[in-house]
Amino acid sequence: MTVTGTESLPAEHNASSVKACLPVGTPPACSDSQIVNPVKLLLSAIAATLALHVPAVADVVLPPGFAIETLAGPDVVSEPMEMAFAPDGAAWVTGRAGQVWRIDTTTRKSQIVGSVATDVSGDRGLHGIAFHPDFPKTPHLFLAHHRTNAPQGKYVACVTRWTVKGTGEASRIDPASEKTLLEWEGEPAGQHVGGALLAHPSERVLYVTTGENNQNAQIRTYCDDPNNRAQSLGDLRGKVLRIGFDGSVPKDNPHVQTAGADPRVYSRGHRQPWSLTFDPPTRSILVAENGGDLNDDFDEVNRIVPGANYGWPRVFGRGLQTLTRTNHIDGFTDPWFQYQRNTGASCVGALIYRPSTSGEGFPQKYRGALFYADFSRKSIRTAPLDSRTGTPGASESFVQGLPAGPLALQLGQDGAIYFITHGGATKGSSEDSLARIVWKQP
Repeated sequence: MTVTGTESLPAEHNASSVKACLPVGTPPACSDSQIVNPVKLLLSAIAATLALHVPAVADVVLPPGFAIETLAGPDVVSEPMEMAFAPDGAAWVTGRAGQVWRIDTTTRKSQIVGSVATDVSGDRGLHGIAFHPDFPKTPHLFLAHHRTNAPQGKYVACVTRWTVKGTGEASRIDPASEKTLLEWEGEPAGQHVGGALLAHPSERVLYVTTGENNQNAQIRTYCDDPNNRAQSLGDLRGKVLRIGFDGSVPKDNPHVQTAGADPRVYSRGHRQPWSLTFDPPTRSILVAENGGDLNDDFDEVNRIVPGANYGWPRVFGRGLQTLTRTNHIDGFTDPWFQYQRNTGASCVGALIYRPSTSGEGFPQKYRGALFYADFSRKSIRTAPLDSRTGTPGASESFVQGLPAGPLALQLGQDGAIYFITHGGATKGSSEDSLARIVWKQP
């Protein structure tokens, strides 16, 4: 099905908008728009961070000249979580229950290329996916998921490397090729597991996000603790990690010589860093991140700086103390971009739009602009970047009224913006899909 843009944009949101939560994090801060009459339905203790999805009845709205094309629906993908493009242009999509699909973005043919055994309790499952920069010459695929044999009272998250055999439609993940690169433990009662991956094309390293695994109900007991797991350099949770493609520690990591620190830590003070995106012209790594759960909290897009501390859970937004909500604390890295939660938000994807060199793609207005996806608001927004400072300005609606929350915002080789819609919380949904936004030139 194709949805096309209308001639005028209505109000940002309507009364039928319904709040939903990602399977990997409680929506926290954020939004430049106002949601009317949100509904929050939390699952039971085994999935405290999940919310039941209720389809919205609002029509999908885009700017004139744009359209949304569905490449794979729920008959192909179930509980889709993340995606990565192979060099041949095919989209490889992960499913929370462990499946990996290959979808040809031209012919729309699809096939399952493999699966991994993964724990799917609570907010766990298969999430991140990344190809080795030299794929298929170096036929390695990286996946982030959870072990099924964790010790009692723990979960074990891992990043594994697999070998892909064959090419094109004949591609398959060799089930005997698994190599574990990284593992960390967490408590099932806590929320936020992270799991985004980025195989850096020039640094030749793998970036990994981890959630802080705190319990939201106990925020007052940990928010001012300088040794909380997200702040502790000796704990892998609440971090962006940086490792070699073989699991080794890069010698230029910022904490290699720091006493008591895990040398794989690259940045800290993260709550639920949902996605990683590399912007080649600026060499920036963007992390779309869920902030706190109070109405005055913020969701964020952060530019990752080696050794930086982004403040969670001690501060939120631009240095405001989490406990008092008013005192300012220095020494933390401010968000590159933030928007207020108001009554619900969940920032899950961000990219800077860089069209192909062929000239195809979106109109000039959108070139070099920030795009970000909000799962709870079922929307994608855009903000221009200041040509002098490189920072985002005021945002505006780009897509609103999606039938389910968007995930995995990616720029395709064809100049289209690709995304996943994930309609369920702990099971497949009729709203699950892989789609793209294309410019139709009215």
